[in-house]
Amino acid sequence: MTTKASWDERYEAVLTDLMPRLAEERPLPADRELRAAGLDSMATVELLVRLEEAYQVAIPDEELGPEAFETVGSLWAVVAGQLDAAAPR
Repeated sequence: MTTKASWDERYEAVLTDLMPRLAEERPLPADRELRAAGLDSMATVELLVRLEEAYQVAIPDEELGPEAFETVGSLWAVVAGQLDAAAPR
């Protein structure tokens, strides 16, 4: 399994709060499947809200296809994309 160190503790905290099974896997592997870790449809909505609040971003619906929620790394890529877009130029 690979790990991705580019996310911060805040990201891991949000994920492990909603999916406690992930807490045993620190640092989180980027290829860890979120559904296998306990992400269901209700948790997906809560996860999205918490990430938007934690990072002060609004993730557009077009970025939220099923592939965004496949793995820890794929979801971080979506969040990071919004952080990059919001960064001052």
